[in-house]
Amino acid sequence: MHRKLTISAALLAFSIVSLMWWYSSTTMNEETETTGLPMTVARGYWPGTFWIEIADQKDWFEEAGLDVKLFDTHPDYWGSLKAMVDGEIDNNNFTLFDLIQFNISGSDIVMVNISDNSMGVDAIVASPEVASITDLKGKAIGVDQGTYLEYILDVVLKRHGVSASDVIKVNVSGEEAASEFAKGKLDAIVTWEPIASQAIESRQGHKLFDTSEIPGISPSGLSFHRSFINERYADVQAFINVWHKTTQFIFDHPIEAYSIIANIYGVPLEDVQAFAQLNHIVDLRGNVTSFSYGAGFQSLHGTARQINKFLIEQNVTQSQVDSMTFIDARFIRTVQHSSQQVSQ
Repeated sequence: MHRKLTISAALLAFSIVSLMWWYSSTTMNEETETTGLPMTVARGYWPGTFWIEIADQKDWFEEAGLDVKLFDTHPDYWGSLKAMVDGEIDNNNFTLFDLIQFNISGSDIVMVNISDNSMGVDAIVASPEVASITDLKGKAIGVDQGTYLEYILDVVLKRHGVSASDVIKVNVSGEEAASEFAKGKLDAIVTWEPIASQAIESRQGHKLFDTSEIPGISPSGLSFHRSFINERYADVQAFINVWHKTTQFIFDHPIEAYSIIANIYGVPLEDVQAFAQLNHIVDLRGNVTSFSYGAGFQSLHGTARQINKFLIEQNVTQSQVDSMTFIDARFIRTVQHSSQQVSQ
């Protein structure tokens, strides 16, 4: 008799858990009933967007009811941002700096997740004669002015007691930084990998700084126009659901995942893996932390405050931006809630 009661209790508990799982899954599906309309998404050789190529190869967008069309942005990052602002594409991976700057100029773009965090991918490269950040006083530095690269430079200079007015800034795009550095007219440059390594090789240079020294200084995230979110909320949620699924796949099966990227772009697997180490792919837990309100670089809101301060100092704006208006945590919260229900 006791055994029968135990079995009955176990069956009842199992039934309750199964019902809860069914209910949460049904609710999730109802919330993410997609429109079936095309969604044009930027793709490129960047760790934060590796997941897009992988999900496309695995047909996970289609399984989620999304009609995703890939828009090749490689290697013109800046051009792809303009394409997004002009409405040619629906989704792109923006640095938080660029998103804020475009919004100040009249755009209405919203970040819905943090896809990657610069952990060494952006760097200040100097000639052999420049031994430290303080040695940059009076030196010519190639930097794409008005971009997040100049913002990084100014933050680093300030931390070492060097004013932006103490250096000579030469306007050079990140893509052209290595070739300009090789000519010998610049003492240092600010750029990203793999261009930073190319610059080092071209002139026996070395890194004075990379972004691993200030985690959270330059986050990037998947972004949509606010109008797109308002009109196609379920599509955006389904998109973020696929992001979570694919990101977990990358962490669980890195060789298979990075091999897909290596095959698409024709680069060695080890190069893809090394790139992902420098530009850290952020998972759900990292997103929950980043979307929490805080003052430091660990929070998107704290980073936004630092960016806003820089833009005010540069006379780009005199207004304090409200980060709550362009950092939208709802989609990440939904994924978090769904994940918690499954694990319970």
